Amino acid sequence: MYPKKKNPEQQPAKPKQKQLTVSVLGRHMKIACPAGQEEKLQNAMLELEERVGKTRYQPGVHGAEDVLLMIALNLCNEILELKKNAE
Repeated sequence: MYPKKKNPEQQPAKPKQKQLTVSVLGRHMKIACPAGQEEKLQNAMLELEERVGKTRYQPGVHGAEDVLLMIALNLCNEILELKKNAE
């Protein structure tokens, strides 16, 4: 009646996760990162920090939410342009 539990030998091995702490605009957050992907996460954080530095002091941008919203909109625009150019 109930589903049978699988034998541990039959279950696929779960990829190992690492917890990395990142900091953006004074906020610290722990992020799960698949083992072996730490460098990609670090590179993404460097890119985000660079974008924060460029966006933080633009006129009309006040506070962390504004900074991150502007970065998100710019990233979405870049993705749309890449999709358009790939077609």
